[in-house]
Amino acid sequence: MTDVGFQSWPSTEQSIAGRTTSALPSPAGRTGEHGAKGTGMDHKSSNSLFQPSAGPVQAGFFCWDVATGEIDCDPPTYHLHGLPEDSPAQLETFLSRIPESDLPEFIGALQSMAEAGGNYQIAYRIASGEGGWRSLEARGRVLADAAGVPTRMVGVVMDTTAAHERQEAEKRRLCERATRNLRMQQLTAALAAAVTVKDILAATQLGLQDFGASGLAVVASQRHGLSIVASCGYDEEELAAACDADTGTGSLLQDALVRHAPVFVASVADLAAAYPQSARQTAEWSCRGWAAIPMADSRGPIGVCLMGFSSTQEFGPEERALLVALAGLLAQSLERAGMYESQHALATELQRGILPPGPLSAPGLTIAARYQSATSGMRIGGDWYDAICLPDGAVALVIGDVQGHSVHAASLMGKLRTAIHAYASEGHGPAAVLARTNRLLVEFDPDPDRAMLATCCYLLIRPAEGTLEACTAGHLAPVLIAPGEPPHLLDIAGGLPLGVDPQAQYPTERIPIRPGSVLAVTTDGLLEAAGGDIGVAIEAFLAGLAGAATADLEVLADELLAGAHRAPRRSDDIALLLARLIGSQRVDEPSATGRATQTEAPAAR
Repeated sequence: MTDVGFQSWPSTEQSIAGRTTSALPSPAGRTGEHGAKGTGMDHKSSNSLFQPSAGPVQAGFFCWDVATGEIDCDPPTYHLHGLPEDSPAQLETFLSRIPESDLPEFIGALQSMAEAGGNYQIAYRIASGEGGWRSLEARGRVLADAAGVPTRMVGVVMDTTAAHERQEAEKRRLCERATRNLRMQQLTAALAAAVTVKDILAATQLGLQDFGASGLAVVASQRHGLSIVASCGYDEEELAAACDADTGTGSLLQDALVRHAPVFVASVADLAAAYPQSARQTAEWSCRGWAAIPMADSRGPIGVCLMGFSSTQEFGPEERALLVALAGLLAQSLERAGMYESQHALATELQRGILPPGPLSAPGLTIAARYQSATSGMRIGGDWYDAICLPDGAVALVIGDVQGHSVHAASLMGKLRTAIHAYASEGHGPAAVLARTNRLLVEFDPDPDRAMLATCCYLLIRPAEGTLEACTAGHLAPVLIAPGEPPHLLDIAGGLPLGVDPQAQYPTERIPIRPGSVLAVTTDGLLEAAGGDIGVAIEAFLAGLAGAATADLEVLADELLAGAHRAPRRSDDIALLLARLIGSQRVDEPSATGRATQTEAPAAR
């Protein structure tokens, strides 16, 4: 038996057995690109022609003479094709009922079946009198003469419209279910990735739009009544009216809270009938359907999730189950966001306590410093900066980055900052300060599998002399912007990162700098934000410093971090230090350490 199916319906003419025809139909179970809806037929009554058949399958018998094109058939065959019984018994008569666009492929199928011989089966469609489509199926056998030449096709034709519609309805139902499940998976993934309340509401609102919802609100019960915890997409007056409904006579939100069960309201009429006190208000509301679903997290009930729909809803069993599941996911996400935000607030306070308090200042220098976190929760980084005013009038500028993001990294950063501050205050030079700090870091945890590394840049500036001593440990070299010159990285032979080799040495470069010159040094988080390879990132950093010699350093620092903030994928913290040499300080004034500086900075040791 040959099963023939059609997917496209070109409009051409083809010839069968030497005569020109218009074409034929398509198989049951396929609507092709037209998505046609078939109808059934009752051949006993012309008034019921093409009406859906709920009874037995309609069928008729036929015999087609391939050579002459004549068709011998019974009345039901005519009726199934929408033809009167006195119609010409020719193939062209039946082909005229088939959509013109379907004919070429159908005729090709007939030719293939005739050539193959034996049993056949073909499904096709015809135009109904109501502008729709009917699905038919013909099956039978091709008969041949003694020489094997096909002479006749005999068989039965059946109305399969009802079965075809059931199949299409089932396909649509399965497709809709698969689409809903996919949307739910996408929303679940988006909620799992969101860590702030703002991000969670944005992800939920976007996901709810796929379910037809236009508004979302999380409402909690307080002593004085209902309060809005978070919302998006709702008209503020409408949401306030829903929360201010007379609790003595009941309301949608109160119902869900008291009953601890979801409440689904399909239309404005249903809402007015269930809660008469809301009848006046609902007439002006933009929503036309509501779902109020109680929410609970690990601590217990937390309120109600109110979803609003811009049109009336049916709220079938599957949709109700999905909305209830969504409210549960939302409650878990909000609880997680609260934990993240509280942890991050604690971590941020910890890190602020480790970094220098307030703006940095030093005699002979104008300094701007910034720190920007890129993580959440307790995942804080180990970036730091410092300005140390030394007894001999020199100023040490330090910036560093401890490997990883954790409380351990932040605490280790605090230890390193304290150690560098102490070694510098003892009078050690840049190389000695880094060498001692390196040995100390190795001693913190001698286990190489657990040891953490750190990079550092140490700059010793003597404003009175106009000199710079620079020393780096695995860190990006500082940028110098001299007046009238473009920014450029200083050529410094750096050493290994801190914590790698306890015997590591750190060469120091001594460089003269002119008053008005600006030094800029940062951690790699700022370079990561530029994307691409490190060379491109450094070029972007230098371009951002082009006007540093005459710029307000505070404004410039904000601009550099603003560009990093706009980066789509920034995963590392940023520390930034900018300093301009303004010459030696010749008046007594307090320094960053609180000590009064000398009337003129003494010479270097």
